[in-house]
Amino acid sequence: MNKATKAALFSALLIPGWGQIYLKYYKRGLAFIVPVLIGILAMVWMVVQVGMAIIRAAPVAKETVQIGNAVRITSDALKVIDLSTFLLIFFLIVVLWILSIVDAYYLGKK
Repeated sequence: MNKATKAALFSALLIPGWGQIYLKYYKRGLAFIVPVLIGILAMVWMVVQVGMAIIRAAPVAKETVQIGNAVRITSDALKVIDLSTFLLIFFLIVVLWILSIVDAYYLGKK
């Protein structure tokens, strides 16, 4: 397997920027790794906030779960975060991931 393919696979399967690190383009690799990790941490924080809102709103008594109540609690919990921000972060991570794969491949071809 040549360097270009290996670098692209590292960026695709491990984390964006890892292929650049493999090719010894450290600053370029970090330029992909840092924003992606920050975005992932922001998304995890949002998911935890939704989970905490569901836990706070869920009835504690031992009862049968009503689907209507579960849907209402979940939809109320989703109001805790801004879904457009969540989707924007997700989209930016996907774009950075794709750019990292392409960049690692072309750097490996040099």
